[in-house]
Amino acid sequence: MNSYSYQKGFTWLHGLLLVAILIALAGLISPLTLKKAKAGDRTKALANAKSVVGALLSFKADKGAYPCDATREVLAQDGFTNIPTGNSANAYLTQLLVADAIDTTAPFSVAGTQFTKQNRWSKNDLAEGTNGFAYLMAPNGAPLTDTRSFTPLILAGIVAQGSEPVFDKKVFGGKFVFGRVDGSSAAGDLDENGHAVSEARESFFQTGPDSLFGKDTPVLKYPLGLE
Repeated sequence: MNSYSYQKGFTWLHGLLLVAILIALAGLISPLTLKKAKAGDRTKALANAKSVVGALLSFKADKGAYPCDATREVLAQDGFTNIPTGNSANAYLTQLLVADAIDTTAPFSVAGTQFTKQNRWSKNDLAEGTNGFAYLMAPNGAPLTDTRSFTPLILAGIVAQGSEPVFDKKVFGGKFVFGRVDGSSAAGDLDENGHAVSEARESFFQTGPDSLFGKDTPVLKYPLGLE
């Protein structure tokens, strides 16, 4: 009787101890798993940004400018049809697909965000939800022209529009992703309010001396579906 009671009590305590250990391990593993997932999403976004920037450079070499209102007319004159109008990033970046500067919508998706849909019906249509990159232009539908190797062309991770767009600090582990004129992609820093920062500059989007955009005034075109 005594031996049975002792064994039963020991098994019950052992079970409680095991549960406590599992809970503790779950508390340790969950943040690590989440951190790893965010790092994976950032890696995918960086690779996609590099692909899209490569297509932008190819398009410019062929058409003389980055996608803009003028190149929309050039494409129409060259006989291309179904060229979307409008001022969204999707409308301008679709020109890359129309001109075969890139042959799939896949690189426009951004892992970890709402923009991960794939358009299986038309490779020349960046429908809402298929593109997560904001596109940088000059005013009045013109392309950026006064650029440097470090000038950004596309940005990922924006959750709110504005003169200082707000990025989601959770998506890429406190970073945002952008693609540059030199064909590279990088992860930039965010301040406590989710605004992009650039070292030694008051603002990532500042104009005037030491601007990332030279003499151009940057205008952001946002993805369809972004409030």
